[in-house]
Amino acid sequence: MDVRSFLDSWLIRAPAVARRLSTDRRGKSLPRRWAFYRLMKLAKSHVRRREEPRVILIPGLRGVGKTTLLCQVFLSLTEEGIRAFYLPVDRLYRFVGPALLEALEEISNKHEGPKVVLVDEVTHLKGWARELKLAYDYDPDMMIIAAGSSALALKTDVDLSRRAYYEPLFPLSLSEYLLVRGKLGKMRRGLLRDVQGALYKSDVRRLIELEEEVRRAMRDPIADTESFLEVGGLPATSRARSREAASGIVMEVLDRVIRWDLIEVENFEASTLMEVERVLAAIAAEKPGSMSMESLSRDLGISKGEVIRIVEALERAAILFRVPPVGPSRKKVRKPWKVYFSTSTLRWGQVAHLIPIQSVLLEEAVAARLHRTVKTTGGSLAYGWEGREVDFIVDSGRRIAFEVGLGKRSPRGQLSLARKLGAEITYLVTLKGGVSEEDGVIRIPAWLILF
Repeated sequence: MDVRSFLDSWLIRAPAVARRLSTDRRGKSLPRRWAFYRLMKLAKSHVRRREEPRVILIPGLRGVGKTTLLCQVFLSLTEEGIRAFYLPVDRLYRFVGPALLEALEEISNKHEGPKVVLVDEVTHLKGWARELKLAYDYDPDMMIIAAGSSALALKTDVDLSRRAYYEPLFPLSLSEYLLVRGKLGKMRRGLLRDVQGALYKSDVRRLIELEEEVRRAMRDPIADTESFLEVGGLPATSRARSREAASGIVMEVLDRVIRWDLIEVENFEASTLMEVERVLAAIAAEKPGSMSMESLSRDLGISKGEVIRIVEALERAAILFRVPPVGPSRKKVRKPWKVYFSTSTLRWGQVAHLIPIQSVLLEEAVAARLHRTVKTTGGSLAYGWEGREVDFIVDSGRRIAFEVGLGKRSPRGQLSLARKLGAEITYLVTLKGGVSEEDGVIRIPAWLILF
């Protein structure tokens, strides 16, 4: 089949396929994530005023909802009378071969004027970045929104670096989880932005008001948050009919990353995949920070270099992220980096039936939320060390310390340690409602920061 024949057949069927991929088992439309509204705004700006960017890249973890997002944008643009095309590269590759540029040029030649092409599974094609760049140069009326299964491939190609806008799709936040579950109450526009602003300003009075708003948008804050820690990170696990089904989905996602991304994108050999699985299981079974690359290597009988290679590949594939240590005055500290999963659901799905991990999940969920914040708004994330540990230090011009759970340290002791590490603000995150201040430490409920 040639490109023209494929497009003539596929573009007629695309709306029906997109509707199927963006509805649940009962045929009800899936909720729209916050990224949907940002993409719609950018697409309309291109169509109406020819504004840049004209290439938008959506990296993210497998199973995080990229295909659903593209289908929702495609259908909404079409409903508003905007010329849009949904093009899955895996289907194109199966029936035609590596012909992405030809397909985009065919669409350009056949459809004049402003248009939006939504390219799914773009990393199925090696050299995709060069082909998108050529298509960008070929037709100034074309906007391309492309999603791929591997954060690595989308972030390391340089051909589009000056032209592309990145819209990373992260695992679900608490508010998105409630949205997917149909349990999110009314919330005003700008609430999430206001919460983040108040946290960075340590405005206790404002945080009290905002926490009340957040709580009104939830049915049962403690129960909802505890459920989110376990199954709430991915759309499919959030909608799963049972905990067993959700755990199975996690294992399927990890298996797809290992057997596709690591082989096709990272060039891992099939013989090393068992080692990847063993590294993942070892990380999931231990508390973050309790093991180093050296101890992983020793315990698993895998060379340290290979362990580092595996962890870095999983990091690029958006399965893991690492948090470095930091000391007073930003001094380097000879402590191991902590390793977290990009959502606590990935840890829970692997070890839920083996060990009690509720406190670990809360720490991981807070880490993931702070990681998402610094990736989207700037700054850095570390954990503090000065003889003892502070769970997290966010540096965005001023240092903010976050401790998850009080443990044995008093608020005054926590504040003293955080100040030694240069923190101007110190928060204690717990699963108790209400915002309060004690001895200079601001106590906040987990749902306020995870929302």
